[in-house]
Amino acid sequence: MKANLLVVYLVLLIAISLNFFDAKFIPAKLVNYLEFAAVMGSVLVAIVYMFDRKGGFVLPVQLISLSIIFSMVMAYISWGQGFRDSLLETSQYILWPLFFLLLHLKVPIRTLEKIILAYGVLYVILYFFQYANAHTVLFGKPISGEEFSEQRGAIRIIFPGAGIFILAIFIALTKITQAVRYRWLYLGFAALGLIVPIMQVTRQFIAGVVLIYFYHFFKSQSILKKTLILGAFAGGVLVLLNADIPMIRGVIEVQQRDAKLGKNYIRVQAGEYFLTDFSPNVLSQIFGNGAPNWGISRYGKFMERLSNTQEYFLSDVGIIAVYTMFGIFAIGGFMLMWYKSFTLPVPEQFAYVKYYLWYLLLTSFTWYSVYHYHYLIATIFALYIYHRAVMDEKKRAVIGYLLRKASATPKAADRDFSPMKKETLLKS
Repeated sequence: MKANLLVVYLVLLIAISLNFFDAKFIPAKLVNYLEFAAVMGSVLVAIVYMFDRKGGFVLPVQLISLSIIFSMVMAYISWGQGFRDSLLETSQYILWPLFFLLLHLKVPIRTLEKIILAYGVLYVILYFFQYANAHTVLFGKPISGEEFSEQRGAIRIIFPGAGIFILAIFIALTKITQAVRYRWLYLGFAALGLIVPIMQVTRQFIAGVVLIYFYHFFKSQSILKKTLILGAFAGGVLVLLNADIPMIRGVIEVQQRDAKLGKNYIRVQAGEYFLTDFSPNVLSQIFGNGAPNWGISRYGKFMERLSNTQEYFLSDVGIIAVYTMFGIFAIGGFMLMWYKSFTLPVPEQFAYVKYYLWYLLLTSFTWYSVYHYHYLIATIFALYIYHRAVMDEKKRAVIGYLLRKASATPKAADRDFSPMKKETLLKS
């Protein structure tokens, strides 16, 4: 019964934290109330266990969590934004302590994998349903105008909740090369992991997924196979670049246009501004400015004017937005998280957690994947699975060592101890 309640809790929390994939047919007030209650309730419970453990990814998550909490104080000090406004706005970014609650509850990794894969499939179904009904906005919002329109050679729908989909396709990718049942199903889902990003014609999405896929199939091959894979990959890229596919052509044209702009590219200018000129004092340069309540507080109205007049958006500058809102200690948490993703070994069946964290790193400079609620719960799940897998592996190693030592002890006793000492040693 307890296990079933835990599954129900996690399934509902994912849906609520993703704002039901930003569904437009659900009243916004209801979604906001549910999101605030579910997220803040989970955080308040999780904080109790925040300092119970050490090692693994505990310190990075602690740094990020405390930085986000303290940023609400900085929003008040530097911008005069009230704590009510800060709490309402920050609730969408503050779920990080859920990591500690998952550790306390000892959620089985296998259970979490099933939930993630189920949501990944749901993401695909809803995306294609929205694509087939592009004239009616059911989920998310158009980039411009009142309905989804053709951009970059395709009807461009940036479907909300991509984090759970990305983690799901990396799970499928990992299982393809494992001795598991239903390999063809995983292969089909991994193929969708390439098709959906291309259909959404988002450069970061496409590049991040393609590079991780390439690495997965490339890493464990012989020199000959690596050469063949590299040649096939290069050949495939050349074919795609020269093929008259509207979506591919649209992405290439946008990339060429932005490359020509150089320092005049709007995201470069926005990044420089938020790094050097935005924070009003030294304290905010260290601890961040907090999350602005868009269009409501004085701070939020300033951000709204900034976007309207300069077209500077925090969502366009990725990890710089984390620094701007939550300060250098949050950046330190992310740097430590990525460092550990390269240095902490994990069993091969859980390689997908590394892939997900590397995907965040690859997209962290020009996309909101590092902090946005569309990705946050998937990031927490990836860190929890990674941490549990590493800790479980260490426990197995210690237990194995103790068993070997215990099995060797009687032989040593026979050789080196008297019968009385031998009996005492065996009892110990």
